[in-house]
Amino acid sequence: MSEQNNDGAPMDPTLANTEQSEDIQASSQNESLVTPEVTPEAMALSDQQTELETQQEQAAPLQLQSNESPPPIQRNAHDYIYALGQLNIVFPNEGIKRQFLSVAMDLGVNEKAYYEVFTNKALPVTNPARDKYLYLAEQVDWVLHIDQQPRYVLMPTTPVELQQLIAALKPPSDTLEPIYTCVIGHVSAAQNDLALPEVICQQVYHHTLTDLHNTMQQISSAETNAIQDVIRELELKPNLGRNDYDRAKNFVAFRYPDIYVHTHKMLTGSNAIPNASLLRIAFTHFDSQSEHQLVDITLTYKENASPRHHYYFLRVDVSGLYPFINTEIQPFMPLQTMIASG
Repeated sequence: MSEQNNDGAPMDPTLANTEQSEDIQASSQNESLVTPEVTPEAMALSDQQTELETQQEQAAPLQLQSNESPPPIQRNAHDYIYALGQLNIVFPNEGIKRQFLSVAMDLGVNEKAYYEVFTNKALPVTNPARDKYLYLAEQVDWVLHIDQQPRYVLMPTTPVELQQLIAALKPPSDTLEPIYTCVIGHVSAAQNDLALPEVICQQVYHHTLTDLHNTMQQISSAETNAIQDVIRELELKPNLGRNDYDRAKNFVAFRYPDIYVHTHKMLTGSNAIPNASLLRIAFTHFDSQSEHQLVDITLTYKENASPRHHYYFLRVDVSGLYPFINTEIQPFMPLQTMIASG
């Protein structure tokens, strides 16, 4: 049945469909021109989403290309140290200091009794309560003083080095001698409020000069005079341990008992060589094409009953973190002496 228009005449179905389509399009266009209302809540949510995306982009790690590898860590001999000094404690802030003083008061010890506090009044290592206040030792600054000046902030690599540092604070018994702490590690840039270079500690040990003497005597069976002669001629004293000579010197003094044994034998004398005293110890760089840093240590002895001299040398490799003996002690003839004899 055909539709009719308002005056009763039949309507063309095609025309009717066209008019309906135009009405729908017009309605759609009118709707698209209406701008939706943006509420403050919606704007805030949009801002939060944008900020979150920005933070994620900034936090994302840099991606290496498939053919790239991480840059190698460059390190040279001057990064390594073999230092000798005296250990001191510095509180990084007042809060840590107040906590320490409170614990010291509870334990009934004085405000400088660092070893007693860190070890809970020197409880045995096997006692779990020994570590009750270890958190304080983990938060203080361990500062190595050399010639009464702060030089390094020591950073223990593991709990082992931390315990070695704590042990260095233990007051020696029956003596007022200073305790010297020897630190082996490498230096990094200052990242502390004291503006001091930081040393990543790989090994820490300590002693008084009497301890050193007794240890070397037990190991080498050298007499007191020989040990004292070596320490005197090495001019052993607190040092930064940054240059090759200081690192070689500290290594030989603390870790090479053969130098004391040899000096003892020279003092005692033998059928081949009359007794002779150590006259001097000198350090020079070995002139080598090798990439290794080698230090020659020359020992000059003078016979006690004549002006005759005897010369020996040893060679120390200081290229790496831990120095080691490259050439054991052996006799040699200095070039000047050979020319004079000729």
